[in-house]
Amino acid sequence: MALTNADFRRMVAETRETAARPLPPLTLPDRMPARVERDPSQSVPRESRDVRTIELVWTTAPAPSGSRLLAGLALVAKVLALPALVAGSVVAQPAYECHKQKSRGMLYYGTTVQMCLNDRLAERAGSVQAMLGRSTRAM
Repeated sequence: MALTNADFRRMVAETRETAARPLPPLTLPDRMPARVERDPSQSVPRESRDVRTIELVWTTAPAPSGSRLLAGLALVAKVLALPALVAGSVVAQPAYECHKQKSRGMLYYGTTVQMCLNDRLAERAGSVQAMLGRSTRAM
């Protein structure tokens, strides 16, 4: 069973909540007419040409679906995920090294893992600050 254009437009309009009246179809020729006159001896008579048309159906935009709250939560998760991953990667390696030193008994007497971690993070911050200072002086 073939579906006509009118049936298709009616089906699309019925599936939408706000069934707006669709615009009438726009029919365009498949080929634009030639602006330059051709040699009449080589032209093909109009009756023998296969004329095809293209039909464009204009419809209204679909209504936004889903919850705005869910979209907002997804946006917040995207925005906060990168800084959380960067901060985690900065702290993870020194924390692992300090815990490894403690388990092997390599920390000085009275030194806690937290003190070791603070010291390592301060070293990293100092090295980043020194690198930024060198690059600004070079500019």
